Amino acid sequence: MPSSLPRRHALKLFGGATALGMTTVLGSRAADRARHPVAGAAPAASGTGPAAPPPIGLRSTMQGLVTGPTRVGAWAAAPVAGDSGRPALGFTECTVRMVVRTSVGGTAPRIRLSNLSGTGPLLVESATIGVRAKDSSAVSGSLSRVFFGGSHRAVVPRGGELLSDPIAIRRPIAARDALLVSLYLPGPTGPATWHPRSQDATHIAPGDRTEDGSGRRFTDAQTGWFYLSGLDLVSPVATGTVVCFGDSITDGAAPSLTQVGGRWSDALATRIAKARPDRPLGVVDLGIAANMLLTDNSGTTAGRSGLNRFRQDALEQTGLTDVIVLEGINDIRQGKDGAGGPLTAAALIAGYRTLIRQARAVGAAVHGGTVTPFQGDSRYSAAGEHVRQQVNKWIRTGGEFDSVADFDRAIRDPAHPARYRPSYDRGDHLHPGAAGYTALAAAVDLAALRG
Repeated sequence: MPSSLPRRHALKLFGGATALGMTTVLGSRAADRARHPVAGAAPAASGTGPAAPPPIGLRSTMQGLVTGPTRVGAWAAAPVAGDSGRPALGFTECTVRMVVRTSVGGTAPRIRLSNLSGTGPLLVESATIGVRAKDSSAVSGSLSRVFFGGSHRAVVPRGGELLSDPIAIRRPIAARDALLVSLYLPGPTGPATWHPRSQDATHIAPGDRTEDGSGRRFTDAQTGWFYLSGLDLVSPVATGTVVCFGDSITDGAAPSLTQVGGRWSDALATRIAKARPDRPLGVVDLGIAANMLLTDNSGTTAGRSGLNRFRQDALEQTGLTDVIVLEGINDIRQGKDGAGGPLTAAALIAGYRTLIRQARAVGAAVHGGTVTPFQGDSRYSAAGEHVRQQVNKWIRTGGEFDSVADFDRAIRDPAHPARYRPSYDRGDHLHPGAAGYTALAAAVDLAALRG
């Protein structure tokens, strides 16, 4: 299993009134996969002492086997800047309750908070996690307190991230559980670090309602995950974590407040669970709508380029074994390379090669997704289609990825290969609908996954 790179400025914090000035650097995540107990397990909301979580499994590099429980990624979202609306205003004296759906089950979860785009330190006065009953209400008795370095209070430094202690939950988490993560933010926080396309509504209530299981006070609903960028857990059977990395095709269609969106990463997690129930994989989605491989959009919800965010967003995921890359269509639609010059297939290929080198440097397999059709999109061009075809030929035949997920072939119209198959088209000729997401997930060769 690969060594992980340390999260930038990740911290554990002491409690008390002086918490803002009392921090300890959190070490590399490689320690999470060594054969040692999970340290610092926190008590549940009504508990009186720490739980004793199981040891973390060790992957044999010679046999490719995992012995014992393994900590893997169950959910993640790529953080971006809050550039307008509520994210730009931030929060004061309120509780933000978010829904995350786990791709794999287990115990001793941890949450990761991000203040990547903050203008100052972020104070989280209290936090809980529980099983969702409906909307913003929790299953009775399921809420557990989240601790950070043994304290209920956390301070996430500007530009940094923070990982909680393992949480003493009241029952094991099941795959596809909908969990409620609640953060009390005394604020004012300033502009929020967030991810816009949450797959469920996020609920907001005045004051500290982190232990309110009824959800009655959560009267404000928004889309987006705020400050929350990851959840990992200890699985007795999982063998690794698969990262789905890309743009809006991976991020998924923007859901409404009342309808959960679906993504090909969700369909892939379901497919893996059915195909290999005795050795599933955590699947996490690190797509960002409008993201490009070569060009930065820092300070906007399109985020940094794939090249500049890959190491932090993808390669530092807990239990990482595999990365599936589907990115490049927005570069092709824009028609420019990272320096602002005309885009060439060679520029995109050089970008992919950089991702391949970085993934292999941490021991992860990297799988190339062919770029999907876009004829009929408002930014379609013959020149862009030529670049797409050149890039896809290299992905298929270049032999540099560990495997190829031929998303283009899976979703294109056989009679008009530059277009989506009509039944797979969401309607804008750029994004898949529900059937299209299922087709993308089916294009991944499960046998090629290293985990």
